[in-house]
Amino acid sequence: MKFSSSLISALLAVSVSAIPSPQNQVTSATAVASSTASAVASKTSTAAAVATSVNAGAEEGEEKDENELELQGTFGRAISLGGGNIKTDVLFPPTNIGLFEVEFQNQNGRTLTVQQVQKPTGSAPDGFDFLEPVAYSVKLRGGTRNLTLQKIDWIRNADGNLDISQGKIGKLCSETNTFVISDTIGELEFEAEEAELTLKVNNLNGQWAVFLPKAGAATGGAAATPATGGAGGAAAAESGCGAGTLCRSLLDVLNRFTGSA
Repeated sequence: MKFSSSLISALLAVSVSAIPSPQNQVTSATAVASSTASAVASKTSTAAAVATSVNAGAEEGEEKDENELELQGTFGRAISLGGGNIKTDVLFPPTNIGLFEVEFQNQNGRTLTVQQVQKPTGSAPDGFDFLEPVAYSVKLRGGTRNLTLQKIDWIRNADGNLDISQGKIGKLCSETNTFVISDTIGELEFEAEEAELTLKVNNLNGQWAVFLPKAGAATGGAAATPATGGAGGAAAAESGCGAGTLCRSLLDVLNRFTGSA
């Protein structure tokens, strides 16, 4: 009987010790909850970081778009160009072949007026023909010095197939009444994808026209010099070369030297 009682007491002691205490259960539950919360917080932080990165990228894209503006111009009507260094493209009504465009960018705004000149009286440069019998007279009120960007563009109509890859944009020299093509006036590029001639200039003001080489005309090397109008013609187109100016004197010397005086 004593042995049985002792055995029962031992079994009861073992059973009691095997039962988990309430305190241990609370501690275990707390650890699990803490681990779960940490995992959720980590995922939330990661999602927030991704969302912030995406939003930042979207904002940068919007800001880039906001720094460019496209306006529709009307010949003979002044159009206000805003400042803030926002690049502004002004497109004018197209002809049957293409359209004229002015690009402007500056911290301070200006006022632009463009007149379309039908059948311009100025002569084409030697070796070139007018792409079409049209010129464009540009007047930028407020000055053209030290602007961020000034460009004269001509874009072929989307349904056109005329090859303008060798085209040039010329500026009228009022002294000689001849359009001048020269790097002195601006840096020309042909953008094949857009079928666009674009000329980066230092002075938008003046009369502009687009030209193509005559069939068989030389467009490079020494033979190209007369076609560009020469250094004197470029200077005259850019500054006016009025009587009594150094530019006028240089032009006279050049003309005498070439035998065109």
